[in-house]
Amino acid sequence: SYTIEESWDALHRVVDKYDDDTVKDWKEDIDTLLVFAGLFSAVVTAFLIESYKWLQEDTGEATVSLLKQVSQQLRDPQFAPAEPEAFRPSTSSIRINCLWFLSLILALVSGLLGILCKQWLREHRRDAATRTSAGALALRQLRRDSLERWHVQEFIATTPILLELALLIFFVGLLDLAWTRHFALFVVCMIAIGLGAGMYIITTFLPLIATIYTDMTQSDDDVMSSFRFICPYKSPQAWAVYRFTCMLLRQLPFVGSLLVKRGYSWWTAVTPPRDWSSSDMRVLTSYHRNPFDLKVYELRALDWATLMLQERPSIVLHFQNILQSLSLHPSVIMTGVLNYWALAMWEDLTLSDVQEELRDMTKFQRTKQQGLGWYTLFSRAPSIPDPILHSPVGMKMMMFHNYWHSLVEQINITTVHDLNRSISQFQVEGLPKAINLRFFFQQEGLSLIPLYKDSWTAYPGPVERGDERLAFIAALAKHLRLRGNDGKPRSCLLTSAPGQDFIRFIHSEIIRHQLHVAKSVRRNMLMEQWVMATRSIQGLAPIPNQQTVSISVEIGDHAGDSNTGNVRENASSVGGLRQFTPDHTDTGVPIRSAGDMAPSSEV
Repeated sequence: SYTIEESWDALHRVVDKYDDDTVKDWKEDIDTLLVFAGLFSAVVTAFLIESYKWLQEDTGEATVSLLKQVSQQLRDPQFAPAEPEAFRPSTSSIRINCLWFLSLILALVSGLLGILCKQWLREHRRDAATRTSAGALALRQLRRDSLERWHVQEFIATTPILLELALLIFFVGLLDLAWTRHFALFVVCMIAIGLGAGMYIITTFLPLIATIYTDMTQSDDDVMSSFRFICPYKSPQAWAVYRFTCMLLRQLPFVGSLLVKRGYSWWTAVTPPRDWSSSDMRVLTSYHRNPFDLKVYELRALDWATLMLQERPSIVLHFQNILQSLSLHPSVIMTGVLNYWALAMWEDLTLSDVQEELRDMTKFQRTKQQGLGWYTLFSRAPSIPDPILHSPVGMKMMMFHNYWHSLVEQINITTVHDLNRSISQFQVEGLPKAINLRFFFQQEGLSLIPLYKDSWTAYPGPVERGDERLAFIAALAKHLRLRGNDGKPRSCLLTSAPGQDFIRFIHSEIIRHQLHVAKSVRRNMLMEQWVMATRSIQGLAPIPNQQTVSISVEIGDHAGDSNTGNVRENASSVGGLRQFTPDHTDTGVPIRSAGDMAPSSEV
């Protein structure tokens, strides 16, 4: 246990570190600004040295004019010279000098304000002789509240805006000068300055548009919303525009009422958070009300971290501990974080599988592809671009996947009904077509047999690339071979009339579409396992024997198909692409090097 003073001291250290990091960020911004302000002031001064002369009469030109008059009088004594006109600088010269002097003044004022802010921050962080940690914490809070009360943060935010304004004014003067000199020069300068100014304006207004749009379209009832990004173009001027626009929009209640009636979150959109960090947190917590508890952003962070850091042995144990603590089914972790879509569709994965994959990815994949596991590991995977969680289809697929697993773990009449209803919703959403899969769930309930038949009949006939039917046969054969403690079959497919009819249907489809035809040891093994698993079923036609070649290889037809395999690859490969060498022989020995990515076709 800790004493009161130790607890106060621990709290003070945490708060002091937070305060120190905040002040450090402010000082770094001010230092960068001061450097730029100094360089910019030097550039403007160089221009002003020349442009200032345009406001005064050129003594050289006056001397030449007088000499001309003297020469004319010498030639013609009767010549009466006209009175010289008073010097008046041109309007453009006055305008250009006004702009450039104003630009220089604003740059120097921004530098002065930056120096003042650094002085204020130094005093804010100065240590005081407090007797206790509680007193130090109280002093820190007093200073912090005073900073906010006297708007020091607003002064710091204003400093770069002044410098940016000075730069824009200088550009306007430069364009004015180019216009008075030559049209071609003006066009060139206008294009270059227009691009820079356009980028500045766009990046200032994009955070406003993106934030208000995403907040407005975010519905409390929309648990299947897409991955929300935040606009990274954050700046003091963008924040000022955002706050000012929200204030104006709040003055239009009739527009808000109209949009609220149409289902838009108007009042959330026009109520800005305290700062950009609070805005980010509002996006991050938008999925906390999700009943599927998918933790989208945490999964995406773990997906990236495991890809980049799994090669570091010191971090693997932490990955294992974190993934084990997630309130998600292991299959969802394997798909959302480790990218094993095909494997998770056909096997019941456990936390030990997650631990094994993190411990040794290559060994795990070679183990899983042995025997009939090859068909499940290299079956067709959803045609969703990586990263999956960035896609609305991928997010919905993950949510359904997690929900189905939660229902299957406590199967009963109610959960079967819920499962059927969710599958219907899955189909209504159009996800089977979007992910380009025929089979999209794994469950033994008899009420789902018609759905399996529909999925099967979606295939036109012979074997396709990454054919899911072969993976389905392998998974079904494995399921049918399960035995209870009494040695009897555990599957109701073997003991019920609908289940036996379904097995007969699959068996006849195997023969009709010649799925048993392949000169490979692996395909013969698959058919042998199927025959052994279904030998108790009456009325099955015999499967024609296939001649086995002495050295035969069956390679999953995945080359060039982004929808197949989709197993996790090594993060250390060139270009960030994950690589894995599948085991293509029936002896379990790899026949390709790490650079020869991937199964190709059956031979």
